[in-house]
Amino acid sequence: MQTRLLLIALLLQTLVHACMWDSDTLADERKARPTMAAAILGNPPDLGDPAKLRKRITELEVNRRENEASWWNDLAGAHIRLGESQKAATLLESVLTRFPDDYGIHANLGTAYHLLGRYAEAEKEIARDLEINPDAHFGLEKYHLALLQYLMRDAKYQSRHVYVDEFTASFFDARQGLFYFTEATEAIYRELAEAYTNGVAEAEAEYDSLQKTNAPEFALNQQLRTIAALDPPPAYRKKWNLVTDTNLENGVIYMATLNPKEPACFVMLGIVSWKHRDLNLAMLAFERAIKLGSPQTELLQAKRNAILKHFREARAHGRELWWVIAAACGIAIVGILVLRFIGKAVRNKFRTR
Repeated sequence: MQTRLLLIALLLQTLVHACMWDSDTLADERKARPTMAAAILGNPPDLGDPAKLRKRITELEVNRRENEASWWNDLAGAHIRLGESQKAATLLESVLTRFPDDYGIHANLGTAYHLLGRYAEAEKEIARDLEINPDAHFGLEKYHLALLQYLMRDAKYQSRHVYVDEFTASFFDARQGLFYFTEATEAIYRELAEAYTNGVAEAEAEYDSLQKTNAPEFALNQQLRTIAALDPPPAYRKKWNLVTDTNLENGVIYMATLNPKEPACFVMLGIVSWKHRDLNLAMLAFERAIKLGSPQTELLQAKRNAILKHFREARAHGRELWWVIAAACGIAIVGILVLRFIGKAVRNKFRTR
């Protein structure tokens, strides 16, 4: 009897906790994905001890090996870590034609240009380093290229895309606790886009008209997705499908760690967290992107509110379920007691015969 009651109590506790969304849930998500949580919560990258880097530069300049690409890469790398990207760029520009096939020269120059906000030049160098070494940075360099191809575009493009572009349509379609990716999602909007014979300009004009008529959010989002389908896809998509890439999570974490002030990186951290059903982490990532001035602020606020609504509904459902289960457990306990009483009465009857 006691064993049965204990099992019922444990079942009740388990089902109630399955419907809870609180600070403990966030703690669970952080435990499950500590690297993702650290990137979202903003642990700054460790670029090295400045004093040691200065000493390293002095040693390299004393022991010059100008005929070796590695010497130039070490010197430029130290300057980049010290925040001296222009010095690094100037150094590497002077030897670019001497070492045209050295991966490090292009990678470091691309990084320096990126930090200087020279995105088109950075994209050219990172694309070249990936030609030399397609598996660069343990397969993560392609995410650098994707980010640069996003940052090169204008603010309107950035407002209707995410930098891992394969997730653009799915991100717009995400609802409350649900996030999914299917190739059919993109195909639907490509088909809708074909109706605009004058391309993006015509679709944007229709979007502006919808805004003036106070159209519902769903209609505005659908129009943005349609415009996004009209935009030329980023060049990296001709080579890679990052949805199926096993490095997706590590790639977006890597980019966010190296670019802690870039809102696009935190949007992607939120998307990957949402895809994993880590909704607290997703919401924190979107809030960080908003604070950093994302061009998608309005959309991100709507996604944040959708997640909060999901939490409220989950809590309400949890309370309702608690009462249903409590009632069921009460009935079960009464039933067990009745059966036990009947069994005892029957046994006593047979004993008196």
